[in-house]
Amino acid sequence: MIAHIFRQRRRINGKIELARTYRGRFRLKGDVRITDIPLDTTDKQVAERKLADIINEKERERAGLIAPRLQRDSAQRTLKEHLADFVADLKTLGRSQKYCYHINARAGRLTDQCGWKMPGDVSVNNFVAWRSKQTKMSPKTVNEHQNALNALLNWMTRQGRIEANPLREMPKIDVRGKQQMRRAYTDDELRRLLAVAGDHRLIYLTAAYTGLRLGELGQLVWGDLQLEHERPHIRARASTTKNRRDAVLPLHPMLLAELKAAKAKAKPKDNSVRVFKHTHTAIISRYMRADLEAAGIPRIDAMGRRIDFHALRYTFATKLASSGVSQRLAQELMRHSDPRLTANIYTDVTCLPTFEAVTELAWTDAEPLPQRKDAPKPSSQLASQTVVFSGQKTAKSGTVEVLEELPASSLPELVCADLASSVTSENWRRGGDSNPR
Repeated sequence: MIAHIFRQRRRINGKIELARTYRGRFRLKGDVRITDIPLDTTDKQVAERKLADIINEKERERAGLIAPRLQRDSAQRTLKEHLADFVADLKTLGRSQKYCYHINARAGRLTDQCGWKMPGDVSVNNFVAWRSKQTKMSPKTVNEHQNALNALLNWMTRQGRIEANPLREMPKIDVRGKQQMRRAYTDDELRRLLAVAGDHRLIYLTAAYTGLRLGELGQLVWGDLQLEHERPHIRARASTTKNRRDAVLPLHPMLLAELKAAKAKAKPKDNSVRVFKHTHTAIISRYMRADLEAAGIPRIDAMGRRIDFHALRYTFATKLASSGVSQRLAQELMRHSDPRLTANIYTDVTCLPTFEAVTELAWTDAEPLPQRKDAPKPSSQLASQTVVFSGQKTAKSGTVEVLEELPASSLPELVCADLASSVTSENWRRGGDSNPR
């Protein structure tokens, strides 16, 4: 072990002078580097005693006799102070204002109701007792409170303020089949809602045909709307989107006309003026409740699903699916990172043409298409793999049928134009792949 005190030497005006206060250096057994710390004293004996106490403390910490100093200091601070530090760190990391608010509110509410003042007060038993009393709170909301507290305790663990999160092994409530689901608006409901919406009509339309969230719509400025562009679109800035990424959202022609009329009426002084005003969640919720009641649309349907402003985003996803838009393209327009979220959560299957899809299926007993009498019958092994176009000549070679050379222009209508144009006589002669890589 290395341990000694010293005063630093400094060169001032060409002369070497010693610092007034002492510093200490030490390296315990197993350390790779030497630790250099200020002792903040001009007395040599006091400096030696301070260094000895520091070394003794470090050795006791390593032996597990005492907790590290940071943990001991943190234990003397209240949970409210640690929560304030955590929220400040979240803001520094760029988390949204809404996220920081919910973390602070939920974790603060939970610690107050459990009676936890200091970090050492947090216990599993108290949490279980609190959770069992939450009869008016939905299981999802209870889990969100637990998530907020876990976020705080995990952060304190990473910072070295506590040894471990005491609630890390606590299971969450199973919410499968218990949470209230949303649904999409039907076309008839959307028409009735827009008919009574008044000043809110444009924001409802924009949400239903772009999929923008309420928070994103509230930060939309006229400069984000490229209405005169060759391909009109909304440019969603990364600073306003939930996933913190720029996005280009195409505009439906009818929505484009509505936005142009609104801009002509508003006559904004510059492009930094917000398109929609009063987009706070509580305000919009109050307006939408009144509009739904006026339109005669129940907020909760027979299946227990609710309908609200965010349901307009569900409507956008459902309209995409009903129009036959591919799942990958729908995922891109919805700006989801996981296609399952688009398909399984945001697409309302009750609004899809499921009955029409079944009734339009080909019936098994339908009369088969007429075939050429002189057409050769393929072997049973190749029957399911060989496709012979009507009017096409074939020549047998062993057990494999080889297509004769035919110009691309003579391909039947069953082959799409793009495929026909890409197929050359040489490809067909050799039986090669018609899609060159």
